Amino acid sequence: MTTLYPWLTPTYQQITQTFSQGRGHHALLFKAEMGVGVEQLIDAVAKFLICTESEKPCGHCHACQLSQAGNHPDVHLLAPIENKDISVDQVREINEIVNQHAQQGGNKIVWVQGAERLTEAAANAILKTLEEPRPNSYFLLQADLASPLMATIYSRCQMWLVNVPETALAEQWLQTQTNEKIEEISTALRICYQRPLSALTFLQQGLMEKRREFLRQFWVFYVRRSPLELLPLFEKELIFHQIDWLLAFLTDALKDKLGVQENWICQDLARGVQQFNQKQTMLGLLQTNQIVQNMRLDLIQINAVNQEIILLDGLTKLITEVFEQ
Repeated sequence: MTTLYPWLTPTYQQITQTFSQGRGHHALLFKAEMGVGVEQLIDAVAKFLICTESEKPCGHCHACQLSQAGNHPDVHLLAPIENKDISVDQVREINEIVNQHAQQGGNKIVWVQGAERLTEAAANAILKTLEEPRPNSYFLLQADLASPLMATIYSRCQMWLVNVPETALAEQWLQTQTNEKIEEISTALRICYQRPLSALTFLQQGLMEKRREFLRQFWVFYVRRSPLELLPLFEKELIFHQIDWLLAFLTDALKDKLGVQENWICQDLARGVQQFNQKQTMLGLLQTNQIVQNMRLDLIQINAVNQEIILLDGLTKLITEVFEQ
């Protein structure tokens, strides 16, 4: 078996035990946040189901070898193409495959990535197959934790929630993956909302110092009341991370204003938060948070060509509507 992230192993063992006891469900729905590695869990379950030996997964049988090579003819992927929603035609194609005999004579697996991206017609089409499952056919549906799905799909699946791991376990794992100090690891986990894989990427890409420099420059922008002090630091590839860093700083400022000292994301910048807060009012902090939230929403919804205009407008509003008061 492929070595799993330690926080996934208990869930894998529970799932495979139900199948070993003859109680496995034909449709498993995995709901998880990004950055916890749920793809690795689903891949491991698929390898377990496709193995033809009694001790699964053996890693040696023909089915396992095909699966490991990524070309098993009875393992199928249903996913968004070119970032478009999953269409009814894609589902119909999968349904036709499921209705046929397995080419290798064993189980058939359909991995549905981004199940929340099924169109209404596609969801209804796959629902019919889930309601009348074919023998030896298994659907593994993967969906974002916060995204809604049709209640009827929920009712036809066995759901598995994959939550972020306990902080101690995540920190322990990250210490085996990086040479960073525990203080930096803890900060990265807080910034990435306890998602260990996201935290590892954050550390490996050197984003800790970029974040600190960005927030230092936010202070310069605040003092000088000039958008040009911050605007050039926004990077196209990091823009949503940078907005989130700023929102975390402002949220901690609100907590500080309320006297809440627990669960700060920017604990490493506590002095900066408190210094910024000296001249802020509760209403001003709420307005600042709202303006930055609106910037983020506009950046998601409006064509990327207008990014600089959106940022300039938001930074200007901070100066004219909040900081100049």
